[in-house]
Amino acid sequence: MHVRRLAATLSLALVASLAAIVAPASDMGAAAADQVSQANYYHLMDQWLYTHVGHSRGPSGAQHDLARNNIRALFQSYGLTAVLEPFTWSGQSGVNVVATQLGVTYPDQIFIIGAHFDSVSNPGADDNASGCAAVLEAARVLSAYPSEYTIKYIAFDLEELGLYGSKAYCVAHASDDIRGMISLDMVAYDPFTNQARIYGRTASTPIKSAVASAVLEYSNITPTIYGTLDQSDHAPFEGRGWQACLLIEGSVWSNPYYHTQNDNFETPNYLNFAFATQMTRAVVGWLVDNAEVTVPVDALALAYPDGLPAFARPNGSTWFDVEVVPLGNKVPQPGSMVLHYNFGTGWQTQALPEVEPNIYEVALPPGPCGSTLSYFFSVMATDGSLYTGPRTAPATTHVAKVAYGVETFYSQDLSSNPGWSLQGLWAYGQPAGGGGEHGSKDPNNGRTGPNVYGYNLAGDYENNLPERHLTSTAINCTGRYGVRLNFWRWLGVEQPLYDHAYVRVSTNNTTWTTIWQNTAEVADSAWQFIDLDISSVADNQPTVYLRWTMGTTDSSWRYCGWNIDDIALTALTCTAPLLTGDLNCDGAIDFDDIDPFIVALGGQLGYEQAYPGCHWLSADANGDGTVTFDDIDLFVALLGGGR
Repeated sequence: MHVRRLAATLSLALVASLAAIVAPASDMGAAAADQVSQANYYHLMDQWLYTHVGHSRGPSGAQHDLARNNIRALFQSYGLTAVLEPFTWSGQSGVNVVATQLGVTYPDQIFIIGAHFDSVSNPGADDNASGCAAVLEAARVLSAYPSEYTIKYIAFDLEELGLYGSKAYCVAHASDDIRGMISLDMVAYDPFTNQARIYGRTASTPIKSAVASAVLEYSNITPTIYGTLDQSDHAPFEGRGWQACLLIEGSVWSNPYYHTQNDNFETPNYLNFAFATQMTRAVVGWLVDNAEVTVPVDALALAYPDGLPAFARPNGSTWFDVEVVPLGNKVPQPGSMVLHYNFGTGWQTQALPEVEPNIYEVALPPGPCGSTLSYFFSVMATDGSLYTGPRTAPATTHVAKVAYGVETFYSQDLSSNPGWSLQGLWAYGQPAGGGGEHGSKDPNNGRTGPNVYGYNLAGDYENNLPERHLTSTAINCTGRYGVRLNFWRWLGVEQPLYDHAYVRVSTNNTTWTTIWQNTAEVADSAWQFIDLDISSVADNQPTVYLRWTMGTTDSSWRYCGWNIDDIALTALTCTAPLLTGDLNCDGAIDFDDIDPFIVALGGQLGYEQAYPGCHWLSADANGDGTVTFDDIDLFVALLGGGR
């Protein structure tokens, strides 16, 4: 665990005790947790991670690279793809070890467990070989089974210098769809209190609660949830808006050997391997339930051969299949699949048709454009047991935005000066690639051309800087809903105790709503794509102003500040696209369109009464602006595209 620049950054405010939260363990989670081996955990600490007297995994320690290479070799021995990811941060070079278990259904949606393998030039048995051993043991167990979502097992470097490895990873993987991250940091010291602590910011309450539940479900440890503690590798993930938390031993603040040479394997009555094994069980169970790892038990699993849609069409024409997969001796009850859905006004249910044995057809219900549809499926076995997809439903659900898609209605690539309002050293032009007193230097070019809007294009921002704003001209968002702001940034600021950066939105250029602000140190070393929801301010507004703010800053360290390029506003598409040949508005052209095509030949009024919300001209196959018998041959040619 890393000690921050100032103790003032430490927040230990107790949020809640989780003793009252008890959820039933899943059969698969329990089956996987039961495979966690105390003997194997002990072996990893003893033989592979260099935890003995005289060892050092500090950046220049004799065992640093040896431990790193052992971790990679172990990941590879489990059949995982394991790579070394070199990085440079604040002038220091390190290497993260990243092992990947690719998701079968959702390879781009990622869950992460990580631990730092460096030490403070000591054996670091508890801090943090103990966390590395937990990550390795979880990887050994879970790599044997398919996972619906991708799991990454990461050993971070240079945590003790300032979370450098995890910061660099977050920058390099800024566009990843990370669904949850746990940092395992010091999990083997417990003088028989049997307590664990879970730290994270308020925004990480969902994952903190889920991890606490997993600790209760899959171990004999009692967890307690606490607030912010930016001293471990979860913090950079939280700083970028991902769900992340720290799982750590309950007695961490009374560990007598913290950051000393006595933090070693030989110190008597120090390492509690039974406790560390229980902590590992909790993480394994959490991953099984959330990444949906399929562990062989008697159960029913749900699969989605067509994938799951990002959007639910407002007219109710979103179709896909759900497959029931029997595992072990469990037998599905025919015709028992139910769709549970909620547009934010309460849960409703709908029985689904079984179109083939164990294959059900789903038509998501119609709903108001711009709303959010939450949904899950349940199916019964012949013995009366019930199974859901997602597996943890209704605590977690599938989600789709109700719309036909997304469109970009405003874009500014800064190829020419748009004439926005500038304060201080905000300027339009080409950055010089300078600065870099701390963090990374400025870019020396825009992302898609030479020019950007930047604060001090020559390099670092000033010390003792009051707020200075870059403000757009007015943008018309009338008739736009679900508005999001996209832009590319190259930003450097210290943690908000010292320096600030903001993104704000206004409808009158006077009253401003903060949409984003730095909650940790940010030191981009490449262009980063940023996507912010500004719908609460901008939806259906005739005038919308965008603002990027640099400052306030303190009197010491300086970073490169803001650089902005390729700004765009997007909104949900609420008008059904005209798809020629799609006469029943289900988003496809197939034999189900024949009857409505015949109705369309009879005239626009009769057709649109029979198929409300559909477009009569979608029958205009020859594009002459009307629907006649001349369209028949071309319509027949469009058929057969499948649903």
